[in-house]
Amino acid sequence: MIQFTQKEIEHLQKKKNECPQAILRLEEEVKDILKEPLLIPKTGIGNWSLYYYCPDCSVKLDFNRHSPKAHRCPICGKIWTGSPYDESWWWIVSMKNCEAAFRMALLYQIADRKDCADKAIEMMLAYASYYKDYEVHGDIPYNGPGKAGAQTLDEANFLRSFALTYDLLEACMSTQQKEKIRDGLLLPGAEFLMEHRHMQLHNHEVIINSAIAIIGLIFGKEELVKEAVYEKYGLLYQLEHGMLSNHMWFEGAFGYHFYALTSFFAYEKFALHTPHSHIHHPNYKAMMELLFSYLEPGFRVPMLNDTNYGHTSSIYYLYEFAYREIGGDKLLYVLRELYKDEARDNLEAFIYGVDDLPPCDIVPTGNHIEEGSGNSILRGKDGRYLLFKHDCYGGEHDHYDRLGISYEAFGKRIAPDLGTTGYGALMHYDYYKNTGSHNTVNIEGNNQAPVNGVLTKWEENDGILCLEAKADWTVPYKMPDSFTIVQWDEDAYRTVTMKRTILWAQEWFAEVFFVDGIPQGKTADWVMHFSGSVVNKPSGEEIACFSDKKPYKHLHSMIKLQTENTKKNAVQTIYRDDDVLTWVYGMDNGQSVFVGKGPDNPSISDINYRIERANGPKAVFAHVIASASEKQIQTYKKGTICPIEKVTFEQREEGVSICVVQADGKKIEKTITN
Repeated sequence: MIQFTQKEIEHLQKKKNECPQAILRLEEEVKDILKEPLLIPKTGIGNWSLYYYCPDCSVKLDFNRHSPKAHRCPICGKIWTGSPYDESWWWIVSMKNCEAAFRMALLYQIADRKDCADKAIEMMLAYASYYKDYEVHGDIPYNGPGKAGAQTLDEANFLRSFALTYDLLEACMSTQQKEKIRDGLLLPGAEFLMEHRHMQLHNHEVIINSAIAIIGLIFGKEELVKEAVYEKYGLLYQLEHGMLSNHMWFEGAFGYHFYALTSFFAYEKFALHTPHSHIHHPNYKAMMELLFSYLEPGFRVPMLNDTNYGHTSSIYYLYEFAYREIGGDKLLYVLRELYKDEARDNLEAFIYGVDDLPPCDIVPTGNHIEEGSGNSILRGKDGRYLLFKHDCYGGEHDHYDRLGISYEAFGKRIAPDLGTTGYGALMHYDYYKNTGSHNTVNIEGNNQAPVNGVLTKWEENDGILCLEAKADWTVPYKMPDSFTIVQWDEDAYRTVTMKRTILWAQEWFAEVFFVDGIPQGKTADWVMHFSGSVVNKPSGEEIACFSDKKPYKHLHSMIKLQTENTKKNAVQTIYRDDDVLTWVYGMDNGQSVFVGKGPDNPSISDINYRIERANGPKAVFAHVIASASEKQIQTYKKGTICPIEKVTFEQREEGVSICVVQADGKKIEKTITN
């Protein structure tokens, strides 16, 4: 056995008596597969699990092991049949099989469950009987093909789980059994993965390399270890070139930041006691510590780029192994927060965590400013939080939303980044991934072309923090070393520069967005969405069909507001989300203003949209936004007011002047230069 020493196994055997709930949980997780006949596909039928989504509701279908031909949506209740759901069901079966096999092998080692070992070996032998004849198939975007599954990265996860299982059970298998699994499943699988590696930076290559390297270590195949760990685009190369200077994985999504780390650590857990471990590489600690600075109030992960709610459900557990091997208060904080609301009886804690977590006093407070290309996080009282995205284009999993913001307060995601849904669901490419469904500016409804966002200034005066960031499409841009399908409009942006300035005060913030170089005949759209319902119902011209472009084609109930074009008038809109009110003051600058509804995430519910449209060649948008809970709102004879009593805007030659009179009577005036 490579992945554990005998001393570690003995410690786990002793630990099971001190933490019986963890063993009960493991047993519960494998119960169905252990007791029932094996479900093994005889052909390479497995398809992408992200096709296993309701196309109407953009949520996962309910998986039922006993229902291979009927697949129910948990939201609308509709039953989906046929392709691709049946084939995706088979892939979910195979993934549940290989994950259960690893857990059953652990139960054998820790709890002497011989029945678990026998079932896992039976499963591996069954797959070994069919694997060589599985058809190469799959046409998933950005992915190579699979055999058991429909893409190379899924194949790698599948093979890696069985390799870990083989290592745990090798001592209780016959020579014939070991040879059949080696020659029928694991080595042919490693050869297949080698054939379909891509020479690029990508989380896929981390997954594929980790599987190849583990199989190489098990069978003493030094050539596999060398290729997968040490050569260009191997694990070490990915670790050292895939992390940006701000410590974010280059794809810019926390879903993939941790998806890559999951496979880095899968390899490190296995190789820990070999000369091929690099667990103390400084980039591991840097990447794991990053989340501490980004955490939203309520211990939530920002939904940057291709992050979805499924991605964020398990990432915290990676901190168990990382804290044991790397240490540090920021990693400890994540674990201490995690176990405020749940028992520490999961697999990662039991197998890879320290026995006891010490106290931790640090908390994420204050602002996090990433100079240059990156993201900045602003924090304030009452759970006020703003993420300002001024990072660089991240490849496949990017959302084309430079200079976007997301804002929350009082426990509400008031102007959120919606993230995305399953990639096989219609709404991923049709809606969530596009510039127009984000809180930033787009040209003519088109996706932003790749560009670097750069923080150009930040300073604090009189308790107000000022951040300024720029995106400039007129300068050359170097694409990441990663394959990308073009899903943007180069021509719409090649002459454009954008600058967004944020003023962050104690109870409100202002933002001014300058756009220059808008192509002739095209428009610039400032887009924001707000949670809850509109308090002061807007009046204006109803728009039957706002646009047939994605993502706009999914907007509805759109109204074109009547504006006065005074250039000093502040147009006020109020939103209510439960007991939290948000006031949005916008500068009336002659632009067309549209309000309406669009899909939230999941897409079964709506979120409010505000779109301001200006004609070129230049545009400027300015707003002041404040939120308050009903407990804080002061009520006078003249009505209910927010933390702000009055806002006025004035566009000047040098920029925009904003005057805010707070509820306490304090007057603040700032000029934002263009």
